[in-house]
Amino acid sequence: MTSFLSRRSVALGLIAGSAALAVAAPARADDAQSARQVIDEAVIAMERVRAQTQPDMDEMMPRAKGVLIVPSFYKAGFIIGGAYGDGVLLQRLPDGSFGDPAFYRMTAGSIGLQIGMNSSEIVFIILTEKGLSAVINDEFKIGANVGISVASVGAGAEASTTTNVGKDIVAYSKASGLFAGGALEGAVIKPRRDWNAAVYGVGNDDPTAIVQRNKLRAASTLRDAVGKDANPAPAPAQEPTAPQAGAPEPGAPRPTSPVTVTPLN
Repeated sequence: MTSFLSRRSVALGLIAGSAALAVAAPARADDAQSARQVIDEAVIAMERVRAQTQPDMDEMMPRAKGVLIVPSFYKAGFIIGGAYGDGVLLQRLPDGSFGDPAFYRMTAGSIGLQIGMNSSEIVFIILTEKGLSAVINDEFKIGANVGISVASVGAGAEASTTTNVGKDIVAYSKASGLFAGGALEGAVIKPRRDWNAAVYGVGNDDPTAIVQRNKLRAASTLRDAVGKDANPAPAPAQEPTAPQAGAPEPGAPRPTSPVTVTPLN
C-alpha cells in the first residue's frame, strides 16, 4: 500500500510539473512577443525624439555611456495619478557600438493637482558610469542618487549646454495628450526579468550581462538607430546662389524645435 501511494505521489508530481511547464511556455512566448514589440516601438521613439531635439540631443549622444528608451510612458489620474511604461536599455561597448537591449519597466505615482491622461516618449541619455550603474543595478529611483535634467520638446526657451554640466542623465520627453501636473522625479526603474528571460532564455535574465553582448538579431535596427552618426559627412559644396527674399543670411542658425530643460535636483 505504501509503495502504491509513493508511486501515485510521484505520478501526481510529474503531472503537476508538466502542467506548470505547459502554462509557462505560452506565457514566455507572449512575453517575448511583447518585448520584441517594445524594441520596434523604441526605434520609432528614438528617431522621432532625436529629430525634434536637434542639435541638442545629437551633441549629447557621443558622450553617452548608455541609452534608456521608454517609447510609451502612460500617465493618467484625477488628483491621484499613476504612470508606467516598458522600455529598453542599451550600453555603449568598448568599440563604440551599442550592445543588446535589456528590458525595464518605469513606474510612478503622484498626488497633487492633475487631471487627464498622457502618453510620453522618453529617451534617457546616460552620460556617466555612475548614472549607468544606477540604472543597471536592479532598482533606480529618478532624482534620488544621480543628477538628472529633463528636456521637454515643445514651446519654451532653447536648452542651454551649461544646464547639463555635471548631470549624470539627461531625459528628453515628447508628450501627447492632456495632463496637468506630475513629473518624472520619483519614478522607479526596475528590470523586467520575465521579458529578459523570455527573449534571451531562462537563466539569462541578468541585465548586466545582456547589455554587454551584441547578438540579438531582432535588435539590429534599434542598435543602428541609437548608434547613428550624429555628425554625418558634409554635403558636396555647391555654387553660391543669390539669396531669395526673406531667406536667412548664409551661416545664420537654422530654427529648431524649442527645448525646455528643467533640473530635477
